[in-house]
Amino acid sequence: MSATLPGLDRRPASRRSRSRAVRFAWQSALAAVLLVVAIFGVGVRFELVGCLYLAVVTPELCRVDLAEHRLPNTLVLPGFAFASVGAAFGWLATGRPPAAAAVATLAVGGFFALLAVTGGVGMGDVKLVAVLALAGGAASVLVVVGTVVLGFITAGLGALTILAARGGAGNLAFGPYLLGGFWASVAALPLFV
Repeated sequence: MSATLPGLDRRPASRRSRSRAVRFAWQSALAAVLLVVAIFGVGVRFELVGCLYLAVVTPELCRVDLAEHRLPNTLVLPGFAFASVGAAFGWLATGRPPAAAAVATLAVGGFFALLAVTGGVGMGDVKLVAVLALAGGAASVLVVVGTVVLGFITAGLGALTILAARGGAGNLAFGPYLLGGFWASVAALPLFV
């Protein structure tokens, strides 16, 4: 009976342990690179807080979305708190309210919510893009625009690749494309600001 439980890993303990060690190694390395990208892209200021959180969770979000086509709330939702704290303390430090970040979050979140109603994206994508908009918008609205534009372009290319490879429709994990667009935009931010 226990062999039929979903998610039961039938591999020997040594292989599971090795698999976890490999996953930890590549996720830690990627998170470290993204932390550096965040610091150089945004600069050392309070608005960086949301980006730092996203740097840590991006590898696991991508892995889970690619494997299971879902974005766990336990990883996505805390991003709202981190990005909000960064934006609020940035406001206190500079005296400029984070109005652009709030408007970008509402606009992008609303647009993706409409897409979710029509079945174009999942609710995990809606929550993720809202966190990305809040964290990125606190740094610059250019990050929000880049996240959405690059996310759609690369996802479109990914969808075409899936269609060509499989000869038919398939599910596309949109989260990694949004995260890729976000990090590319953060990395390019010093070129535009």
